[in-house]
Amino acid sequence: MAELEALRGIAALIVLVHHTMLAFTPRLHGLTYPGQAYSLSRTPAFALVNGSAAVVVFFVLSGYVLSLGVLRTGRAQLAATSALKRWPRLAGPVMLTNLMAGLVMALGGFSNQAVAPLVPSIWLGWFYTWPSAGLREIPDSLWEGATTFFTGHAAYNSSLWTMFYEFADSLLVLGAALLMVRLERLRWVGLVSIGCAAFCISPWLTPFLVGLGLAWRDRTKREDWGSGRILLAVSAILLLAGYHENVVGGRPEGFYAALAPVAEWDALRLRVVLHTIAACLALLLFRRSAGLRRAMSGRLGRGLGFLSFGIYLCQVLIICSVSSLTFEATAGAGRFVQIAATFGVTMLGTVVLAVPVAVFDRWWTGWVGRVIPSRGRRANADRSATAEPSADRWGGRS
Repeated sequence: MAELEALRGIAALIVLVHHTMLAFTPRLHGLTYPGQAYSLSRTPAFALVNGSAAVVVFFVLSGYVLSLGVLRTGRAQLAATSALKRWPRLAGPVMLTNLMAGLVMALGGFSNQAVAPLVPSIWLGWFYTWPSAGLREIPDSLWEGATTFFTGHAAYNSSLWTMFYEFADSLLVLGAALLMVRLERLRWVGLVSIGCAAFCISPWLTPFLVGLGLAWRDRTKREDWGSGRILLAVSAILLLAGYHENVVGGRPEGFYAALAPVAEWDALRLRVVLHTIAACLALLLFRRSAGLRRAMSGRLGRGLGFLSFGIYLCQVLIICSVSSLTFEATAGAGRFVQIAATFGVTMLGTVVLAVPVAVFDRWWTGWVGRVIPSRGRRANADRSATAEPSADRWGGRS
């Protein structure tokens, strides 16, 4: 399913643009500047840069792809083995990139605190707020990378907030997938009951279960969509994924202002519900559109998928170091040149750093698979679907 790898990569790039705009063009982005007359967050066009929606795409993909092996075989041993692999599979690349952040912090290489008021950017000033402790930063960063799946701590890399949910929800999805196979007539009652309980605990738990439901429905081959359905799906994705309440004001603005009363009741749950529907439509679009599936099933799609987790893990590190330095160094070159140079360095730097992380991730995944083997399963049945994990993620990876 290379097209889903491509979707994962596209979601990781959206999270990258989202973070870059929050850092260096926050007024155009809009989420941290309420009341702006012109900002993307006031329109459905925000879907193209909405990292929060992209993270939910990661989560739905995780539930979808991770559950396939269990749904196909019904084997409890496979579910148990997949669960056993989750922490080491995710922890390897996370600890590697956290080590990078620890080294930069030890050397005093983060300049985001000095640059944040120059933008000005509230978001850019949220990270690396403590004075460097020198070499002590290295073991601290490694420890955080190893334990973030249980604690949710993400001081060295804010993108790691998704790892807590990636780990916990993967265990939930594997158990729920096994339950769906065993329950037969009551499988949907069981899944909906688990989903409602999970939603009450945290809305971030439900996108994984929705992905599981899609995987069950997608076990058999289904007809491709016609142009009418594709157009309708794209329109709905833009409308739903373009939503986000303002971070400072806490209310949706512009095109989405009518949803303010619902957001006042529970802004996070409203957002996650809308983004989950959009993520489902995006997944189905990539599976049901023959043209899109062909376009994304080649080298481009596989390349995007290969780099996706690295892009998700490396972007904040780049933004808060070399990107911030670039913004400061080009202050006298004019605003357009300054922004163009900063965005260029961010995109290039993130991709360049993501390549060795992706190479390590591929090797690490194979090593974990050899140490904890699973017999009788398809090679990619429990492969990750996120950006990770971001995502965004988000975003994250499974």
